Amino acid sequence: MIRIILVDDHTVVREALRVVLEQDNTMQVVAEAGDGETALRLVDEFSPDIVVMDVSLPGLSGIETTKCLLASHPDIKVLALSTYLNRGVIKQMLDAGANGYITKSAAGAELKQGILSVVEGHSYLCPEVTALVTDSLRGRRSQSGDPDENPLSRRELQVATLLAEGMSAPEIAAELYISPSTVDVHRRNLMRKLKLHKAVDLAKYAIRNGLVVP
Repeated sequence: MIRIILVDDHTVVREALRVVLEQDNTMQVVAEAGDGETALRLVDEFSPDIVVMDVSLPGLSGIETTKCLLASHPDIKVLALSTYLNRGVIKQMLDAGANGYITKSAAGAELKQGILSVVEGHSYLCPEVTALVTDSLRGRRSQSGDPDENPLSRRELQVATLLAEGMSAPEIAAELYISPSTVDVHRRNLMRKLKLHKAVDLAKYAIRNGLVVP
């Protein structure tokens, strides 16, 4: 059973999310919070597997709450759920330690998929966020404005996008009709080119590249 805490300042949103999640008999919402301070207290009390965290909260923001939560409970997963489809906000939430980011417009089956992916140790971005990541990767430039000396190939961009969605090598191989070993080669190449080590770092790099955080 996946134990979940929902954090959102709108009661009606939490109620709707609870109904959606508890239709799945592998998921249990053990607690709800409407603000960051209450969320931190409930995490101490219930020790959930994952916290679904709204970015915009009264008082302590979702970003700051995530930082505090992971400082004391580094093994708990955090999945951001927000109305904001903004590169700067997404970057800040991922930098705070969130394992994924889903827009509220994508909640529902997408939320359950994100929870499962994150609990299994992957990062997860909903398609709307992934589109931002892909666009940034395609147009990435050095700070001087010159084209990259070592740009990503079309296939590397595809692999990067699917990695950011939290897919495994066998899943990517099936999606792209290539072998898992070829996926691993592309993954190593793109991570080497970007000087990164994890899929979530890839997402953060793409989001912040050439962007000013508001």
